[in-house]
Amino acid sequence: MKLFTKGHMILGVKINNILMKNLVLLLLVFVVSCKGQKNLITSNGSIVLLLEDNYSGLTKEENFIIKDQKSLKSFFSKINKTRKPGIPVPTIDFKKETLVVLCSGEHPNTLISALKLILETDEEIQLKTIYNKEKTKDKAIVSPFKIYKIPVSDKEITFKQ
Repeated sequence: MKLFTKGHMILGVKINNILMKNLVLLLLVFVVSCKGQKNLITSNGSIVLLLEDNYSGLTKEENFIIKDQKSLKSFFSKINKTRKPGIPVPTIDFKKETLVVLCSGEHPNTLISALKLILETDEEIQLKTIYNKEKTKDKAIVSPFKIYKIPVSDKEITFKQ
């Protein structure tokens, strides 16, 4: 009887060790994969989404570039006209980064827009507005904006339709 129980105890310890090793390996895979996903969501090449909201106050589609703090504050004063409290102005180092703003104009909230880097050469950076339709029952009229940051360069930034 002692041999029988001793054999099962040793077998149980071996199974527990194998389960623990597999559990640790599985947790390690989850931790590593979660960090990898965070970077994929916000960046598109060298363009990174900084801020987005569903109300810009602009009725027509407009894309523009912000290269200084004064222009950034001016843009935020427009979008914060009817907000109490307003969206805080982000702190940007304009010696290192340039901001690209995409204002989609007024449309139903079923249309989602984003900027995509389509070409980067020695002379220019080409960005394109991508539209995706989302299936939703809510058809509220929104005027969304998105602010992207890109590294500062002497390249001309152009928008393609």
